[in-house]
Amino acid sequence: MEEYEYNFKVKSLEPVFMYLKENNYKEIFNKKQNRIVYENIKNRNIISRITSIDEDYLFDFKNKSYETETLKISKESLPLKIKKEDIENVKSILDVLGFEQTSNIVRTRFVFVKDEVKFEIDDYIIPKMLVVAVEGNRDKVDKVYNEVKNKFDIVN
Repeated sequence: MEEYEYNFKVKSLEPVFMYLKENNYKEIFNKKQNRIVYENIKNRNIISRITSIDEDYLFDFKNKSYETETLKISKESLPLKIKKEDIENVKSILDVLGFEQTSNIVRTRFVFVKDEVKFEIDDYIIPKMLVVAVEGNRDKVDKVYNEVKNKFDIVN
């Protein structure tokens, strides 16, 4: 499925949370995650991820087809739920397919939704940074992004 998103770093999450509250976005997710990212060595646009959330483990793929400084269009697989004991087997498969680990991040992810628009807010612990993504229906996401891009203190 296609993922259409604007992704940007901010100096503070406070204005983001204030905007979401004022505009009646509903929080649907708030969890600490560990995500290990693998890139295909022959095509760096193809990545795979193993994400741990509590005791759950998700395995998925992403193919980045278009990318600017803020806009990213990708094709994402549906996540496959795996067990902790499957992780070494998954890593072995990724190795055979030519993937190498490129990052290991720890973050708290907050997800808010309204009207086919989703805000994914990441408070990264390792490495330390604050990232906001606005994704969903192209027309609605473009409209929301153009509305918020000057409200938040975006880091270049």
